[in-house]
Amino acid sequence: MEVKKLYIPEEDPYFSEPYIDEEGWRDTPLHHYYVHGGFRNTEENGSEVRFCFYFPEKKEYEGRFFQYLSPAPEDERESEHLTGEDDKITFCLTHGAYYVVSNQGGFQMNDPERLFRSSANTAQFSRRVAARLYGNEARPYGYCFGGSGGSFKTLGCMEMTEGVWDGAVPYVMANPMAAPNVFAPRVRAMRVLGEEGMRRVVEAMEPGGSGDIYAGLDKDQQEALREVTRMGFPTRAWFDHDKMGDGALMVLAPYIYAVYPQYFTDFWTKEGFAGADPESSESKARVRFETTVEDLVQPVKKEAESFTSVDNSWQNVLAGSSGIPQIRPAGLPSADAYLFHARLRILSGKAQGIEYPIDSIENGLISVNASTVNGGPEGMLSLEKGDRILIDNSDYLAMQTLHRHQVPDCTYEVYDQFRDASGEPLYPQLPFLLAPIIAQNGAGCHLTGDFHGKMIGLCSLLDESAYPWHGDWYKKAVARALEARADGTEPDGCFRLYYNDHCIHDDRAGYLDHPEYQVDYLGILHQALLDVAAWCEKGIAPRPSTVYQIDDGQVEVPDNAIARGGMQPVVKAFANGEKCIHAKSGEEVTFTAVVSAPLPEDHVSRIVWDFEGTNDFSNPEIIGNGAQEMTFEVTHRFAEPGTYFPVVKASCSREGCAEDIFVQCKNLDRLRVVVG
Repeated sequence: MEVKKLYIPEEDPYFSEPYIDEEGWRDTPLHHYYVHGGFRNTEENGSEVRFCFYFPEKKEYEGRFFQYLSPAPEDERESEHLTGEDDKITFCLTHGAYYVVSNQGGFQMNDPERLFRSSANTAQFSRRVAARLYGNEARPYGYCFGGSGGSFKTLGCMEMTEGVWDGAVPYVMANPMAAPNVFAPRVRAMRVLGEEGMRRVVEAMEPGGSGDIYAGLDKDQQEALREVTRMGFPTRAWFDHDKMGDGALMVLAPYIYAVYPQYFTDFWTKEGFAGADPESSESKARVRFETTVEDLVQPVKKEAESFTSVDNSWQNVLAGSSGIPQIRPAGLPSADAYLFHARLRILSGKAQGIEYPIDSIENGLISVNASTVNGGPEGMLSLEKGDRILIDNSDYLAMQTLHRHQVPDCTYEVYDQFRDASGEPLYPQLPFLLAPIIAQNGAGCHLTGDFHGKMIGLCSLLDESAYPWHGDWYKKAVARALEARADGTEPDGCFRLYYNDHCIHDDRAGYLDHPEYQVDYLGILHQALLDVAAWCEKGIAPRPSTVYQIDDGQVEVPDNAIARGGMQPVVKAFANGEKCIHAKSGEEVTFTAVVSAPLPEDHVSRIVWDFEGTNDFSNPEIIGNGAQEMTFEVTHRFAEPGTYFPVVKASCSREGCAEDIFVQCKNLDRLRVVVG
């Protein structure tokens, strides 16, 4: 096992000059004491390490803080616009904690350790401020949490320090082989299947569907779908295919251009790469369209958008294209050409040799991303009418099979599909693994599972961007690290892993891609933070990890709430006693929902139905502290013929928490009713 030198904030002179430039009482979102500041002489590439602290009134304070670690470093004030269940500040203020957040020193590709160094010093300085405000020298307990890329940062903080944080909750957990290998095969599957193929897959998994996701697909489509399924993409998550895009796939492409540009040539020329096979879907989809600049159009200025969820915060690194002209080309490829994330290469004129990712081609205009990450806007500003340009999707197609060419060690079992019977790779391999380097840049260190403190990991069973098995990989890494440490600590003494059904990657409650298919996991996240605090502060061990098994990349859990464990209730719904029925217009249909919570201390707290696809779940019936299992029955008449997918959503919470919006653990079930 790798031996790491732990980071000690107090020994780092770089952060020796903290300052406060603003503080005082505020009344929104609740009455609290606000502190803003930073660390002098820490500016790098225009970013100084800055922070915000939000302290509850003394009577509400219970001696702890929760510190949020964003997936991509962002403005330290970003939490202030959040409302409702998404509101991290109010959650902390109403649950005995002050809230800590920093900009993590900004986005610095050349200094990944800055992430945990800035976070650790922010945490330690917050304790000094808390002592002054509360007049109490007792050390506050501290807990960090973050999702997706923020899970990298959370794990890095816990592995590289000891005594800074007592516990942590990484959620929608990534692992060292995650990026870009989770995005590549899913994008390829969406391209090869197309909209019609995706529709078939979703229909097969609906209530009353065949359950066979490969039915009706041709050989190439089946191969692409089988590959991404065995990589761990959860099959039931395809309902979200129209929203998920390609994640951070092309955000990571510039790194690959920098460290191994030869890949994009090898892909199209060397045996063993899909692009070198003229019969491959990649070769058939390739576009290299040359044209000229007919005109340059200044775009209408749009208000800058802020990205703050775990699903989109990485897009902040792409800022910087405002004021860049759009291109009206003399011609465009055919309407059915595959141009998503194609690149624009400038072939002549003052900007010759420069290239940019294409953001969109709409109404005959090409918009590119000319952020500093991609070389800056200067080239686009020097473009002139008549310059020759090339629209080229070659690199994007090459990225879609990158995972085949960086097969890791045997602890990553989903890659067995790319090994022969003797364990050797089936495809040509890159000279080194790219994904762990990207992960190390995200975490600030090489992740080994050797962390310090207590930890509860959360994973979503329908996670399209951090596949569910990633949490299991880290759980096993923890076991390996503890075995090597040989100090007698067992995994159950410091780590829990909970899987949550009908949840995808995004951590927003206020916005769900498809509310009829999904619930948010914020209530579970908040409860996990409270549970890890009780574990550290009072020695109250949290409930056991979710019971699960992994079958060829797919994480499967028991159908019964008690057998499954974790925090979620299990919801089972029926229409006239069935999952799929036929009914007549105006006929009374009896709907039944059985809601079961995992443990006796969990109580069914609320329920809400949507019979006709309104996606309005805003007015649930609040049950209060119900029983561990409850059955609900209601009738409904469908006035018009059609196919309906009634949905029931239900929540459970701990005793006395029925009114607390922050700790409602949710789940759902779906039905099909065909009305004639």
